[in-house]
Amino acid sequence: MMTKQLVVLVSLCLLLLMNTVGLAEAAGTGTLKYGFKFKDPATGVETALPYGFVYLHNATKPPPMEKFYSKADFIDCKSYGNGTYVNPNIPAGTYYIRITQRNPLLGHTEPQGPPRVGDYTWMQTTPITITAGQTLDIGTKYAYFYSSSPITVTGTVKTQKGVPLAGRYVRAQSEPCYKDGYNYNVNQCGPDKYIALMPTDADGKYTLELRDPGTYYLYTSPCLTDQYFEYTGNRCSETAAAAPITVKVGDSVNTDFVVWQYP
Repeated sequence: MMTKQLVVLVSLCLLLLMNTVGLAEAAGTGTLKYGFKFKDPATGVETALPYGFVYLHNATKPPPMEKFYSKADFIDCKSYGNGTYVNPNIPAGTYYIRITQRNPLLGHTEPQGPPRVGDYTWMQTTPITITAGQTLDIGTKYAYFYSSSPITVTGTVKTQKGVPLAGRYVRAQSEPCYKDGYNYNVNQCGPDKYIALMPTDADGKYTLELRDPGTYYLYTSPCLTDQYFEYTGNRCSETAAAAPITVKVGDSVNTDFVVWQYP
């Protein structure tokens, strides 16, 4: 059964390769190179992952969010069979990237879609840039098992007087949004965009679900768009959590916000 599943994966790689040839003719292309491995956390033994698919999302569009499925703009599997990947036909552009190898032991063979429980996966929140006629080597990336237990961040948003604030947006992102002593909106704080975004309920409570471990910075704002003005009373001003959080798969953490409001 496992051999049959691997044959399906290889066939899908070849099919995607043929589909990308026509795409390459329509735009300038560059080369993406990387290695994909799994390192056993218990033994330290490294295993090459030769059947991984790379998923690229156009970074000029809203970033893919963990809780919602968004179709990738480019999917490919250009493998040398030893965990090394080189594809010279990537359309030039800036992309959010994820690499996933389906787990054939669990019957996962479909190439497109978010990682499923038990798949090998890796992603980063900072976009990569493919330049026409050049090679981008992102090195060897180490996968981890995608877990069914999401990372959960919960908490409340209240005023300094303890009044719950309903309908405020709480977001998690992988870099701070400080500049010159001010909190800046998500679209003004560098290349990283929000990873998760949810509004508070009537009691000022929120829940964010993350799939990937790492360090996240939390912010809350009454506004969803990139509005920011450095004036007292700005209704779109943001409030940062007291400290960033560092989480691993399966964690459940609580972070509360105190928003200072003035008459």
